Amino acid sequence: MSSRRYTAVDLFSGAGGLELGFEKAGFDIIFSTDFDDYCEKVHLLNRPEIPFLKIDIHELDEETINKYVSKPVDVLIGGPPCQGFSTIGKRISSDPEKRVQFDPRNTLFREYIRILKNIRPKFFLMENVEGLKTRDHGTIFEEIKRTFSETDYEFNYVVLNAADFGVPQIRNRIFFYGNRVGIKMQPPVETHFENGTPRWRTVGDAIGDLAAMPDNKAINHVALKHRETNIRRYKLIPEGGRLPETDLPSDLYRKNFGNTFKRLHRDKPSLTMVPGHNAFPIHPWLDRSLTVREAARIQTFPDDYIFVGPRDKQCMQVGNAVPVMMAYNWAMKIRTELDKYYE
Repeated sequence: MSSRRYTAVDLFSGAGGLELGFEKAGFDIIFSTDFDDYCEKVHLLNRPEIPFLKIDIHELDEETINKYVSKPVDVLIGGPPCQGFSTIGKRISSDPEKRVQFDPRNTLFREYIRILKNIRPKFFLMENVEGLKTRDHGTIFEEIKRTFSETDYEFNYVVLNAADFGVPQIRNRIFFYGNRVGIKMQPPVETHFENGTPRWRTVGDAIGDLAAMPDNKAINHVALKHRETNIRRYKLIPEGGRLPETDLPSDLYRKNFGNTFKRLHRDKPSLTMVPGHNAFPIHPWLDRSLTVREAARIQTFPDDYIFVGPRDKQCMQVGNAVPVMMAYNWAMKIRTELDKYYE
């Protein structure tokens, strides 16, 4: 690997998972942007030296971009908000004619591509949930491919599982990637395996040492104060299992038991970390949900990375992020291709 420094711009940066992975691989971030107040606070707290633009992506015009981009950009990265595509929760139609159901987040990929054409980096990487492939019978997926094909970028897409790249979590995501410099690029190669060597990393590997640690002895490591009813429910959940929905005492029954009533297994990767109001799964052997720090460990954030705001906002910051090690593997792959280009 060369010692050359490459540059990146990060759109829809959220809490910065993609950005951290690219920084770890030696990329210089020219600027990043997001519309969320708390993501701005996270960014300014953790990496104040990198310009952050708190702006509606629709208002990120050429004049604003040119204030920050004074040299060629090697790669554009970003993950347009994906809740409109997710298979978790209610999925909302992308058809503007269906005004009640329309979710504007389903069209933010167009803004990514608009800025791609404006900045003209050599490479790009765009992440989203796997569910967009089948959303509206594939209509959105086909539109994304068509819109990319109208650029002069050669592009492709792949679904990857973060567990295959050193992340202790089953997390399938789709990545669109490509370049305009004529390189036939392949996605990164798996580094960890379910039935090979090295094996998938597990929840126990990631968070085992935090179980006996008192609140606040690690950053963002504060256990949620659960109601007694929920604690009684948690005690019924076997490791690696979920709350049985039959034969429950009447006072413990409720509708729609979700991820919050699934217990992780210490010897397996985690379920997908999802955002939401305190929505993390149950600790493998403690009768409580994961702390924000434990979830961040599972997302492979470093321990000195600080999340801010109310707990539900911290959960969203962690759950929405691209796992740092997943981002790092992509960054190293793109770096290798850039090294070839500059030879």
